[in-house]
Amino acid sequence: MIAHVSRIWCDSAAAIKRMLNLLAGLMLLLMMLITAVDVVGRYLFNQPLMGGAELIEIMLAASIFLILPTITWHNEHVSVDLVEPWLPRWLRAARDRLCHLFMTAGCAYMAMTVWKLADRAARYHSVSEYLAIPSAWAMYLIGVSLWLTALTFLVMSLLGKPDATSSSVTDPAQEAPAL
Repeated sequence: MIAHVSRIWCDSAAAIKRMLNLLAGLMLLLMMLITAVDVVGRYLFNQPLMGGAELIEIMLAASIFLILPTITWHNEHVSVDLVEPWLPRWLRAARDRLCHLFMTAGCAYMAMTVWKLADRAARYHSVSEYLAIPSAWAMYLIGVSLWLTALTFLVMSLLGKPDATSSSVTDPAQEAPAL
C-alpha cells in the first residue's frame, strides 16, 4: 500500500517539480539578463534600467521559494550530522519522520501567515515602489510554495525517505535530460 501511494505521489509530483524547476531557472535567467542590461546601460549610456533592482528582488524571492519543494524532496537542506554514525537505523528513521512532521506544521503555519499577509496586501492594493507591481502576487507565490513544501514534508513523514520508496529517477545527472 505504501509503495503504491509513493509511486502515485512520485509520478504526479514529477510534473509539478519540473514546472517549479523550470520557473526557478527562468527567474535566474531573467535576473542575469536584467543585471546585464542594467550594467551596460549604466556604464555605457549613463542610463540604468529603471526598476531593475526591484525586479531582481521579486525574482530572487520567487526563485528561492519555487525551488523549496524540490530541495525538500531531495533532502538537500543544510544539515550537520554529529551523532549520525552512532544512531541505529530505526532511530534515525523515527527521528527523520518526527522532524518532517514538525517541519510540516512549521511550513503550513508560515504558508497561512504569508497568505493572510498577501490577502491584506491585495485589499490595500499594495504595490512596489517604482514599477507598481502588486505585492500580493509575490506573496501568493511564496504561500503556494510553502504549502507545497508542507505537503512534501507530510508525504516524507508518512512514507519515509524518498530514495527508499521512489520509483522515479533520483540521480540528478539522469534527471537533467527530462527537464
